Amino acid sequence: MKLKTPLLSISSFFSAVLALHSWDSSLPAGSETELLNFTQSLSERTLLDRAIVPDVKREVQIQETNAERFQRGLPPLPPTRRAPGALRPRTSPLPPIPVCRPAPGVTSTVGYIAACYPDGTLLGYMRTSYGRTNFYTHTPSMDQALMVSLPSLPPFSGAIDLRALNAVDSAHPFLGATKGVNSGSFKPGILSYTYVTGVNHVNANTPMQSVGSGRGLSPSESQIWSLDTATLQLKVTWTNDDRSQLYPTPIFYNHRSEGFYLTGDYTTFDRIFQDGQILVDFVYVPVITNDS
Repeated sequence: MKLKTPLLSISSFFSAVLALHSWDSSLPAGSETELLNFTQSLSERTLLDRAIVPDVKREVQIQETNAERFQRGLPPLPPTRRAPGALRPRTSPLPPIPVCRPAPGVTSTVGYIAACYPDGTLLGYMRTSYGRTNFYTHTPSMDQALMVSLPSLPPFSGAIDLRALNAVDSAHPFLGATKGVNSGSFKPGILSYTYVTGVNHVNANTPMQSVGSGRGLSPSESQIWSLDTATLQLKVTWTNDDRSQLYPTPIFYNHRSEGFYLTGDYTTFDRIFQDGQILVDFVYVPVITNDS
């Protein structure tokens, strides 16, 4: 019944037009009927097309990272176009203090971790909560920054643990890294990486142990950090399965997966994935506390 109403209106309209037109000249016999039939047929087809066209719902596709695809045995995604400045979003003002080039010396055993681009500009601070795949990401705000504690003031005797004081994942209180791909073979020319996340304690100079992490019961390392007191840069020593070590271990941030990684060979990772990642430095930013 709903389809007949607009058809009657259209037919009435054309009848009126034909009536007006007849004042000036007459149409050939049968023309009015043919015109009305054509109009009705056209209207029916239009309304029918509208009736049978299904609603097209936009599907929200969650694009997995190349690292996740590699673990599943899938090929990498197409390369991400790297427009100038595309890897450096500036969504909020940066702090005026030069956290990426701090004055030498450590004045507090409590501080934040700044993630800095190789040119010395600030990407952000390590965030107190994980990104979407359960490893640490960054934030521009100190209010949301992860606070860590050093075991003591320098000089340090070697590799140290960094304990997370305000992490959302309190069950895994140490800042470390957990298994990714070829995690026990951080060597040149090998595609390898681990995820920077919360872990339980593992002694220094020890290959990965299954102690639990923010990404589940997967092999991890925790006591991997050392602090350069001249630059306040935090560096990593990764221990392979054969007990060989890589120092300093490259750290990078991946914009697609929104998280920090360690890798045995950044050039190899970058060549294979081209996934919007960039090398970063971790810099310790001391804070003033009542006991400092």
